[in-house]
Amino acid sequence: MSVRDSLLSIVPVATGEILVVGEDATRKVVLLHTTMLGVHTRQAEGQERAFESAVAHVDALDCVILDLGLSSGDPWELLRKLRTDPKTSAIPVLVVFGRPPSETELVRALDVGAHDHVTKPLSGPLLCAKVRALAERSRAQRELRNKLKSALENAAHDALTGMFNRRYFERRLREESAHAKRHQRPFAVVLVDIDHFKLVNDTYGHEDGDRVLVHVAEMIARGLRDDDVACRYGGEEFVLLLRHTDAPAARVVANRLRQALGGKGIALGPKEDVRHVTFSAGVASADERNGFDVDEVVSRADAALYRAKRAGRNRVEME
Repeated sequence: MSVRDSLLSIVPVATGEILVVGEDATRKVVLLHTTMLGVHTRQAEGQERAFESAVAHVDALDCVILDLGLSSGDPWELLRKLRTDPKTSAIPVLVVFGRPPSETELVRALDVGAHDHVTKPLSGPLLCAKVRALAERSRAQRELRNKLKSALENAAHDALTGMFNRRYFERRLREESAHAKRHQRPFAVVLVDIDHFKLVNDTYGHEDGDRVLVHVAEMIARGLRDDDVACRYGGEEFVLLLRHTDAPAARVVANRLRQALGGKGIALGPKEDVRHVTFSAGVASADERNGFDVDEVVSRADAALYRAKRAGRNRVEME
């Protein structure tokens, strides 16, 4: 059995990416050993280039191997930056000492944020074993974060339309209310209700009714700014949260959305009848006209919506 095969039998093969930061000689030795792990290895020599590479590949990196003898820049500062910057703080760092470290040096490395260390001359099996251990932990943590992120996103989104849901809106409304009071900047709430939606369900069935909901959601999303929030409020109702927007401006936005929706037909039923969907909307705001009063802003928008529907639908009313 070759030396390489012997080492591979000791250290199971891992998958992933690592970033090696050090002088040419150190990088070559590390690469010689880590090829046994089957990982994709990235290299960097300078401090700035190393941090940029870590940020650019943060979602794939299993660990960073940092030679503390790096002459280009301050390796200790790079270690500190990697461990304290939110973008890279989750990447484990294995530091390489040029000689057996003193207790003070080990304590410093741990305090700055190193997860583990190795000492030159590098032992292939030991280096690979430590990289593998860090990589497995890194991938497990990354998988957990991704699952948590997915769970949070699913909890905040409406399953049918992909829009944010009412729970998310209520949380964002509290945040926006605090922002408006603190900065004395307006925001508006627009409640939207699809006109005669029950008739759509009764005529074409619930499946086509769902298609109408998705159609309206897509048309609304296309007409909003990145800072605006659109949510499915429940049933055939949607709610919009428009930052730095007073009621008159919000009414303009709502009317623009209403006109865009009315001009875009949707085919419904087995005969694919083209129907033009409309909505009614009510607008309320917290702005200078009402002293940035955010209390019951949704109730005020709902009252305006009620007036719009009483006045014949397919219109926007303002508080």
